[in-house]
Amino acid sequence: MNDNGTPRALHGVNPTDLNPGGHYSSAMIAGDFVFLSGQTPRDADRKVIGDSIEEQTRATLANVERVLAAAGAGLEDVVKVTVYLTDLTLFSRFNALYASWFAQHKPARTTVEAGLQGVLVEIDVVAYIGKR
Repeated sequence: MNDNGTPRALHGVNPTDLNPGGHYSSAMIAGDFVFLSGQTPRDADRKVIGDSIEEQTRATLANVERVLAAAGAGLEDVVKVTVYLTDLTLFSRFNALYASWFAQHKPARTTVEAGLQGVLVEIDVVAYIGKR
């Protein structure tokens, strides 16, 4: 509901500098929440950025930030993160970078091993944009 009590519509978010590459939105705003589609280390032309887990994690988190900003949110608004890694032996290297991006903010998180196509990491998040 909006502040005036009327229902809030669903709203798709697609930053112009990112191409989701399929029939879906980069994010959906539903009420006071923003649900991001899985973000990967791809540029607007869908080319993979970087070869290492560190390079790909930076690029993926930058894309997460870009989509959140387009939805009026930031990393500090994230309440839930799901991380997909092609190989869980990459977790400690991934986690070191992840921790530096989120700093003192520690949203709930799940990390799973997944068969990703052409990338080492994918991240989706849920953010809260209601009253603080």
